[in-house]
Amino acid sequence: MKNFKGKFIYLYLFFLFMFLLLALRYFQVQVLMKDTDFEELLKRYSDVHYITLPGWRGLIYTSDGVPVAITVDNYVYYAIANKLSLEEKYLYASHFDKVFNIPKAVILKMLNHPKKEFVKIYESIDKDIYRKFLKTRRDLWKKELKYLKKGLKKLLTDSYKIKKLCDSHPKNYFLHEACVIHNVLYWTGVDRGNKRIYPQGRFLANVIGFTTKDGRGKSGIEQLEDKYLYAGPIKIPYEYGPLRLKGVRGLRLTSGNLYDIVEKHLVSDVYLTIDYTIQAILEEVKEKIVQRWNPKKVAIILMDAYTGKILGLAVYPDFNPNKPFRNWQEFLASKNIAYTDIFEMGSVIKPFFVGLALYKKRLSFTDKVYIDGGKTKVGGHIVRDAEEIPKKYLSLREVLIHSSNVGTVQIARHLTKEDEEWLIKLLNWNGTIVSFSGAAHGKIPNLRYPANRLYIAFGQGLALTPLHLVSSYAALLTGYAPVPQFVEKVVREDGKVLETFKPKYINSEPLFDEKTRKWLVETLRYIVMEGTGTKANPYYYLVGGKTGTAQVYDNKLKRYSSTRYVTSFIGFFPYPNPRYVLLVMVDEPKAPRRSLLYGGTVAGPYWAEIVNRVSSYLGIEPNPDLGMFKRKKW
Repeated sequence: MKNFKGKFIYLYLFFLFMFLLLALRYFQVQVLMKDTDFEELLKRYSDVHYITLPGWRGLIYTSDGVPVAITVDNYVYYAIANKLSLEEKYLYASHFDKVFNIPKAVILKMLNHPKKEFVKIYESIDKDIYRKFLKTRRDLWKKELKYLKKGLKKLLTDSYKIKKLCDSHPKNYFLHEACVIHNVLYWTGVDRGNKRIYPQGRFLANVIGFTTKDGRGKSGIEQLEDKYLYAGPIKIPYEYGPLRLKGVRGLRLTSGNLYDIVEKHLVSDVYLTIDYTIQAILEEVKEKIVQRWNPKKVAIILMDAYTGKILGLAVYPDFNPNKPFRNWQEFLASKNIAYTDIFEMGSVIKPFFVGLALYKKRLSFTDKVYIDGGKTKVGGHIVRDAEEIPKKYLSLREVLIHSSNVGTVQIARHLTKEDEEWLIKLLNWNGTIVSFSGAAHGKIPNLRYPANRLYIAFGQGLALTPLHLVSSYAALLTGYAPVPQFVEKVVREDGKVLETFKPKYINSEPLFDEKTRKWLVETLRYIVMEGTGTKANPYYYLVGGKTGTAQVYDNKLKRYSSTRYVTSFIGFFPYPNPRYVLLVMVDEPKAPRRSLLYGGTVAGPYWAEIVNRVSSYLGIEPNPDLGMFKRKKW
């Protein structure tokens, strides 16, 4: 008896020691062990698995809350065709043709394709089709069970046993029919994921951009804000381990908790600075331009001159982001030419060089220039005015009002290389001003050559993106060129604001002095009243602006074309306290005669229409006294 008690005590002490050892180990793992060491332990002693949840993508809204990019559930119905017999293919086609509304013969043709194993039968975001599909499968499954019960005289529901039975190719009629249905259900199915949808179609498409098949942003806002918009797929790790470690036996997260993992994958919604109504106006006017002038490209941009907010931007060519690209031309149409393409803009550049001459004290406000009969020689070539001006001398203001190339060249002769370099550097004309992928840099010729310094003064040889030009014109009003802003704010789905809009500026030093800028604004007002921009003068609002007509350089002929032009009108409203800058640019419009292809003729009327409609929408008070600015003698 004593011997038995001694053995019992030893046994008790042994189990107590083992329990204390396990408790100590548990304490070490739970409290003392670092996460990295713990993960290594799990790799050695646990079977780690992952639950994969489909990724999601945040929404994109206009500034007034209209969704322009959304994510919806997507269903891909498929079949592993090489695993199906002819009888099984026929059964599938005869039962699911009405579900997909596809003829039976078409489904059979897809299933019998000799080179395809995985066949995508149908793809849809329609949940009703998904419900019909599940109901049809459920009905087939019930029929399979009935056949099995009749063939085996008992109910069999174990999928593994049914598969094993079917692999033996039973000759019993009921079992054969059951196996046909079983194989159809086994080798066909539906993959549930999500799909990016653009409910407005082409509306704002070149600004929003598009995504790849795996849900990543490829261009535009989709790519620029991809780090906020994209949030998946989510992989939740769990393990089956020998001990209850930091969680419940059988399902333990390998790091952190479920909330921490999901929080890292919360999507965010992006709110644009673009107003839906303003954008609709710009899109409508763009279509009018395309129908009337059949141009190669069109860009219409409206910016808040003080903040850089883009209130509307419409370009042509455009594209439908809901449809896949069929060829290279359709892919090129997805570009946003407002920042991917550069153009020699012509006379819209002139105010900067006239202002530069005044700011650098090379000329005074009362000086006049000799226009030499409307022509002058520059670098071995003759520069002419577009139209005859019946004057020998022009004031600096008249040079801009009549858009005299010769007068601008005469002004530019007073500028030094350092003067022009200062202007180009200040406005970053040789760089880019947006963070979008594919944004183009400005093109500046070599200023060591005097001829180049004269040519760029009237917009020849100097090429900018339309967005860069709009930003530069904003600097004529405020002194500072704002960085174009497309995003108002980024809001996570739990309501937390991750990013808000803050104005940024290209130049730290103001463009010109206030007196020079005010003089330029007054001059641009006169251009609309009695100069080359009279067709851009709205009925009810006071505005100012500048016409632009530039010859397109022909790379094949190595000279400027006499039939292809970039026409534009850019200006501000409302005068005398302008807030907004608007550009209408039409590249290579088509017309029966050359005299129609001027910026004031092509772009001007549409510019005026936009100003009238947008000003009314923004609540700007109309000013019917359009004659308040009397003509003066210069």
